Amino acid sequence: MPLDQAAAFLPRAIDQASNPVLVTDADLTYPGPKILYINQAFTQMTGYTWADLQGKSPRILQGELTNQKELKRLRQCLEEGKEFKGANVNYRKDGLPYLVEWNIAAVRDATGQVTHYISMQRNVSKRREEEHFSRTLLNNIGEGVFGVDSEGRFTFINPAGLRMLGYSKNEDLIGQNSHQLTHHSYPDGSPYPEKDCPIYQAINAGKPLKDWDEDWFWRPDGSGFPVEIYATPLWQELGLVFGGVVTFRDISERKHLEYELQQMAFHDQLTHLYNRRAFYDLLEKEVARSQRYQTQFSLLMFDLDHFKQINDTYGHDLGDQVLVRIAELTSQRMRENDAICRWGGEEFMALLPETNLSCAQALAEQLRKTIADEVFPEVGKVTASIGVVEYQTNESLDELTCRVDALLYQAKTAGRNRVCADAI
Repeated sequence: MPLDQAAAFLPRAIDQASNPVLVTDADLTYPGPKILYINQAFTQMTGYTWADLQGKSPRILQGELTNQKELKRLRQCLEEGKEFKGANVNYRKDGLPYLVEWNIAAVRDATGQVTHYISMQRNVSKRREEEHFSRTLLNNIGEGVFGVDSEGRFTFINPAGLRMLGYSKNEDLIGQNSHQLTHHSYPDGSPYPEKDCPIYQAINAGKPLKDWDEDWFWRPDGSGFPVEIYATPLWQELGLVFGGVVTFRDISERKHLEYELQQMAFHDQLTHLYNRRAFYDLLEKEVARSQRYQTQFSLLMFDLDHFKQINDTYGHDLGDQVLVRIAELTSQRMRENDAICRWGGEEFMALLPETNLSCAQALAEQLRKTIADEVFPEVGKVTASIGVVEYQTNESLDELTCRVDALLYQAKTAGRNRVCADAI
């Protein structure tokens, strides 16, 4: 385009530009430079027309909320001939304040002297409001939220997340590898490879998690806690992932409640041993395992002798204390894979996997002696009668429990405080 055409075209282009433009002279003495030009976008942003501003100083746009320190910085930049970038509060003609971003540059003549200043402006009130809303929401939300870059390093974290992770300052986390710092191990302490981390997978695959994922985070003091996490990648405009956002919540209370409900569903509330229903499920699984792998297992059933007399004489509260103590004594004798339940009332049943009749009978005798040797201060001595059986191939559970019950009855009728087992 020839120079003369460009000179004619340029004012029209600036006047129709979408960004507000303001041009002043270069006189910085009070009251400041005079406005020589504004475009249509400037009028739309401020409500001022050219007739309102011609020959006036940009000070007309300032007011109570205008940051004076920022104005001093602006003046210093202009006096030094430097480009200025900043933001401040200006006022429309109708008196409403707005936040403006400035980019002000000096215009020089052929000799290098500053003749004008041109200011490219943008009303960022809405954007700042949105940013403020986002920050407020992030700072007040109860869930933890943090960002990571493409290498998994922390880029930000909200106060709730900082608190849950056991840190007091953002600086303790920002720039650190999130996985190595808070996600390095499974709950049992074994190493948690980064490639198996759902956060790592979501960011590297460029796909958000399909749902909340249960996981485990660690604090700097070595304590850990169960969490639910949701991770989503962040994309650049060109379609490249540059990081991700992770939302998490501490589910310790929920897990504790789930544990309590499970305890109630599968354990006797008084003794905390397995209840009858849960124990029967274990028996069914052990029978299936025995039939598949031809393994042995045995069953004990024991009953406290004359327990009704204890309840009738000393009351049910003391009777319950006896049952709790019996549960403790017998549990201490069990192996890790054994299971014991309160079958009903004062009756108990013990499952002994990988145990033949001879070994089961020996354990039953130890249990009988342990109970008999225990002294209960309020009620004196307590004894137990015990039946012992070994599972027979293709035997039903009803047949198995009937056999052990019959042997328990045999121990009772033979004088109590004794063990009766199948013939070896």
